[in-house]
Amino acid sequence: MLLAVNFNLNTTSADVATEIAKDVRERGRGKGQPGTLKCVKAIGWYIDEYGIAQVSINITDLCVTPLHVAFEEVSRCAEARGVRVTGTEIIGLVPAQSLLDAGRYFLNKQQKSIDMDDSELMVTAIKAMGLDNLRPFNLDEKLIPINIDS
Repeated sequence: MLLAVNFNLNTTSADVATEIAKDVRERGRGKGQPGTLKCVKAIGWYIDEYGIAQVSINITDLCVTPLHVAFEEVSRCAEARGVRVTGTEIIGLVPAQSLLDAGRYFLNKQQKSIDMDDSELMVTAIKAMGLDNLRPFNLDEKLIPINIDS
């Protein structure tokens, strides 16, 4: 499943966003210089509507590169360039499992218990990645439910 996601930066520089995109996308900078994330295509741009630069990525296999891994890597590359990720924007729908995995990841990172219900795990993921940074993140509209028959 493809996941389209934008990472908001605290800069207006499309050049900085483009450099971060080149760092993380699978094909990297080309010519034998691969990026850090497998199954990821990425570009950087400036968004007039928001007045910020974004790293826009497509994750083509969430089993290889989970959402929270992409968030952490874009954040790391942004920090290396003196900027930071201020929020995340999911384009379209996101699998419930991606938010559950992210919630567990961020709780573990904070050395907190992951013993909570699914809705609390999802809220943790939403807050940790700033999914509600630009507009409210409505789970009813954005979530692909977990298929209990698989």
